[in-house]
Amino acid sequence: MVKKVGYSREYLLESFINIWESIINQNEPVVVEGKRDVSALKRLGFKGDIIKLNDGKSVLSTVEQLVQTYGPGSGFIVMMDWDRTGNKLAMQLKKYGESCDMLPNLIYRQKLSTLYSKDISSIEELPSFIRMLEMNSGNQNRFN
Repeated sequence: MVKKVGYSREYLLESFINIWESIINQNEPVVVEGKRDVSALKRLGFKGDIIKLNDGKSVLSTVEQLVQTYGPGSGFIVMMDWDRTGNKLAMQLKKYGESCDMLPNLIYRQKLSTLYSKDISSIEELPSFIRMLEMNSGNQNRFN
């Protein structure tokens, strides 16, 4: 539930829409922790490449696969949860990505964490939370 202290529901929803449109316009692969996060992004309408980190490979192997697939100098968006494990994985992705001449983007993760960390702690919770914001603010359901 959205706490009374902090941002209004309308502000939270509008902010998410702006962040989400920016992510889509980046046209870069998004790296998430697991299959529930993949499902969450798809429920929000993301159509780009989603790379699942917890597929049995190491973080370094995942980054090396990104380099092979997208090439050095390309970017990827880091969308780890904003808990301790997510923070650790995000920093590993940043470190390994930069060492492989890639451009890891943690800005969207930081923005989502700043706005929503009081209400949710993971990517997989985003669709339900955004749907609740839509319903409570009287906006049409933009995100299924």
